[in-house]
Amino acid sequence: MKAWFFARTQSEQLSLVVLGLFLLSYGVLIGVLTPLQDARDEAIQQNARALEVKQRVNTMVAEIQSLRGKGNSGGPKTTLMNVINQASQAEGLAIARLQPSSNGELQVRFEGVEFNDVAQFLYALEIQQGVIVREVNLSQSDVGVVAATIRLAQGG
Repeated sequence: MKAWFFARTQSEQLSLVVLGLFLLSYGVLIGVLTPLQDARDEAIQQNARALEVKQRVNTMVAEIQSLRGKGNSGGPKTTLMNVINQASQAEGLAIARLQPSSNGELQVRFEGVEFNDVAQFLYALEIQQGVIVREVNLSQSDVGVVAATIRLAQGG
């Protein structure tokens, strides 16, 4: 091939060298720069999608905060424990044990209380205060007197 190249005229040799350099640079362009450009374009598209998701999340956060603000505008929100304490005092029930759980529920234990008082307590919590009664366990200790274990959750 070397002999063939040197057998050409000087202008043909120059043309072949220029053509070779052009083909080499074109190969570098196609082999290296095009994949880099494609990766850059994909990164730009991913950033645009991420920006759209961020804007949607920000919109949702603002909506949630406004809804929370509307919910709290009725005055200070009382905790489940406060509601239970107030209802038990209103019914004249002494709480033997009040135990919170990790999921936000409370377990209340009454001992030696009248069944009707427990029923009125549950009515006041569920119907008047919107507390969710998850579970009620009653055991009779005397005629009309019970021990009660009640699991309660904060209502809507």
